[in-house]
Amino acid sequence: MGEEIELSIVIPTYNEKTRIARTLDAYLAFYERTGLGYEIIVADYSSDGSKELIRDYEARVGKVRLLDITERGKGLAVYHGFAAARGELIGFTDADNATPPEEFYKIVEAARGDDSAIGSRGLGRSNVVHYNQSLFRRFGSLVLDLLFVRLMFGLRISDTQCGAKVFRRGKLMPILPAMRIKNSIFDVELLWRFSKVGGIREVPIRWTDDKFSHFKWTETLDEAYWLLRVRLGV
Repeated sequence: MGEEIELSIVIPTYNEKTRIARTLDAYLAFYERTGLGYEIIVADYSSDGSKELIRDYEARVGKVRLLDITERGKGLAVYHGFAAARGELIGFTDADNATPPEEFYKIVEAARGDDSAIGSRGLGRSNVVHYNQSLFRRFGSLVLDLLFVRLMFGLRISDTQCGAKVFRRGKLMPILPAMRIKNSIFDVELLWRFSKVGGIREVPIRWTDDKFSHFKWTETLDEAYWLLRVRLGV
């Protein structure tokens, strides 16, 4: 019988060859010290050689699994990772190690006592390092937060978009078939649907931004379009 998996960590990746090894090394080193039964699932849609690098980890380290995703979309990659996860607690984190493993562990610990826990950069004890988002991206995020997150979806969450979240399997799995948003704004739909079945605890964390980003300004329009469709049920 294999090791019991308590925690599944999904890492969605898109052309992250220059950063994914650093993140995997950090998470593997840290979680080996915790004594947890865990797995890391890398859900990858890349053309830069990331897959070969991840396959090397998979061959050398039993804790790492590669999911070869055939369509781009952060949300889509996370859903595939969730579906493949074996843990009682299932979460995801970003490939750039913006949430270091010790900070992600704070979220895991909080989720153990609740239905879910999410990292937050908007609480008083949070620490954001090197905040490099453009003014346009910040403005777009503010509009999405005020108009959609709070007004349309009614979520009273200070930070829906931090890429570090952990959910209890029994609450998470039933809502996955209903998920529709495949792009980077999927967190809003995920939290909205989850809030109907379980509690969500926000955890202040240390988070480091990175100048490297795949963001394009047109994505904000696409995000707004999909949020409208989901909320209006069309």
